[in-house]
Amino acid sequence: MSQEKNLLEEREYLAWDAHMIKEREKAMSLTLRFNNTGEKAFLEELFNHPLDDVFIGTPLHCNYGGDFVLFGHRVFINANCTFQPAGGVEIGDDVYIGSDAKFYTTIHPIDPEERAMHKATVRPIKIGAKVWIGGGAIVLPGVEIGEGTTIGAGSVVTRSIPPRCVAVGNPCRVIRKLNSEGYEKE
Repeated sequence: MSQEKNLLEEREYLAWDAHMIKEREKAMSLTLRFNNTGEKAFLEELFNHPLDDVFIGTPLHCNYGGDFVLFGHRVFINANCTFQPAGGVEIGDDVYIGSDAKFYTTIHPIDPEERAMHKATVRPIKIGAKVWIGGGAIVLPGVEIGEGTTIGAGSVVTRSIPPRCVAVGNPCRVIRKLNSEGYEKE
């Protein structure tokens, strides 16, 4: 893990590589079919494995499938969620994600000349087991959300959040920690 904001490691992203373009086109086609029909078979083809105990509501926005998104067991993702997982998104067991949540792994340069040269990097996102992410939350590149944590609705998660706490706001910050007697104020 990087010391910068306690984020996961960064690596180069070649968005215009022929393989990546092909992966995006496949993902767009399969998510469109899923969104129009609600048939889980299109998601299983997109992510290359059975999703027996994973629920994903329509519409879903996802520009990469395959191993770019890994699901644990008993995962619930409500409607209108966005995954831009070029850096990878890992979701633990027993995770609930509210409507309109967004997961972004790509980092585009601030310098316009670098952007024009198609330079970009990615950082993965890792969501621990038993996490609840409220509706409208945005999770940015490199964030790890610890086991048992609750992220409040509308939060913008810019840095990693420890296990077993409640974190809210923009930027998202811990307001309570869970101990053996329940939650205590931070």
